[in-house]
Amino acid sequence: MVVRLSALASLVLMSSTVMARGVSPYLSLSLSPEIEHQVERVMVLADKPIMTRPIAAATVLEALPKACEKDAVLCGQVKRYLRRLMGSAGVSHASLEASLANNNSTTLANRHGMAADSNYQASVSAYWQPSDYLLLNAGLVSDENNTTLTNTLVSLGVDYAQLDIGYRDHWLSPMTDSSLLLSTNARTMPSITLSNYQPISSWNVQYELFLAEMASSDHISYQGGYTSGHPMLAGLHLSFQPLPGWALGVNRVMQYGGGARGGKGLSDIFSAFFRPGHSDNTSNGGLTTDQEFGNQAASITSRFIFPGETPFSVYFEYGGEDTSGGSNFRLGNAALSGGIHFPRLWQDFDLTLELSEWQNGWYVHHIYQDGLTNDGAVIGHWGANQRQFNDGVGGQSLMLNLGWQPEFGGLAQARYRTVNNQSYGQRHYDRSQELILSYSVPWRLYLVGGELQIGRDALGENYNRLTAFIRF
Repeated sequence: MVVRLSALASLVLMSSTVMARGVSPYLSLSLSPEIEHQVERVMVLADKPIMTRPIAAATVLEALPKACEKDAVLCGQVKRYLRRLMGSAGVSHASLEASLANNNSTTLANRHGMAADSNYQASVSAYWQPSDYLLLNAGLVSDENNTTLTNTLVSLGVDYAQLDIGYRDHWLSPMTDSSLLLSTNARTMPSITLSNYQPISSWNVQYELFLAEMASSDHISYQGGYTSGHPMLAGLHLSFQPLPGWALGVNRVMQYGGGARGGKGLSDIFSAFFRPGHSDNTSNGGLTTDQEFGNQAASITSRFIFPGETPFSVYFEYGGEDTSGGSNFRLGNAALSGGIHFPRLWQDFDLTLELSEWQNGWYVHHIYQDGLTNDGAVIGHWGANQRQFNDGVGGQSLMLNLGWQPEFGGLAQARYRTVNNQSYGQRHYDRSQELILSYSVPWRLYLVGGELQIGRDALGENYNRLTAFIRF
């Protein structure tokens, strides 16, 4: 039986029977931090580990009944937001930010490539669902320097196989503030994605396959010089749950083609996927640089949810840029991220702590000399914003976020980020530090608030922003 998304909420409450459904819209990613914050808390309270984003609205609806048993107020807040996604047409998201900022062009973490000196950001997303199997979404994200059609896509299919064509975000990590392989740190790329929001079998298997086109680069090495073009980015995610509340996953991204290097056939892609040590390393198999497939990175992820009087979630990401020693299974240039999230502390608070460390060689490459970037911004961890462009230096990062819902209403948050890069030779970096204080409160159908951002980048330059915003 196929049901409309508008009937999904009542279906979830009435029956736990798995039914075939149509497509689902996604929650906007890195555009409505307040509701994303609330949804993260709901998923932990519902014992549902999230391994990738954006999150399908249907997934959140299914999690609400269990979360409501533990936090009725939080549940009500998320329900009100999701109602706008449950019709046949409507505006799912709108946000306008106006800022006073100093002259510093540091790329801000997870803001779709926006620089610190941008005085505004506007975003909107609207949808029309003419049938269970088809969903049309129109959206954009715009700041002082760029406009991208983020969330403009066509979705068709069913819950076990949803095909998304357009500007869909991808986040390949259980981490909430960073992703080693692919995040929202750079502008959204046009892509074709096949995934499922309804887990398969009792093992709760979830998959995601995509092919994206990156921004044009003039620094693609070929035949002793350079060629210009759009590299391609192929990606894979696969995860399962061996036990309730515990998920394991693997991720891969493959950068290839572009300009005179041309596209690659399926046989080349499969060979590079299953034998990366022999397809992407000149030291193995006697390959020349022109014969190499391209650039690859991979990660292994896990997330545990511990229920109880004070539930919390622990999650990890272990990644590698390229392979080590010619092995097809040993990751090189290792990176490790870990985090812990308490969705409810002393009733009114929540806490998230995340740390990362990466060796040298991340996001740079000898063929793609703009590295794993899109329009100048690294597509992975925001920590790479805090270094000179194309410098593959190792480093460590920390993020601490404290949320507070006071009795008088609204949401207050304090977020601290820092990056400490390794120094070598004549190159020296300062420790970058950033503090963000924000407060938002519901007003009629909207959310209004303000944010103060104070930072000092790894080159010793200050950046400050004072922002007022209104969101729908």
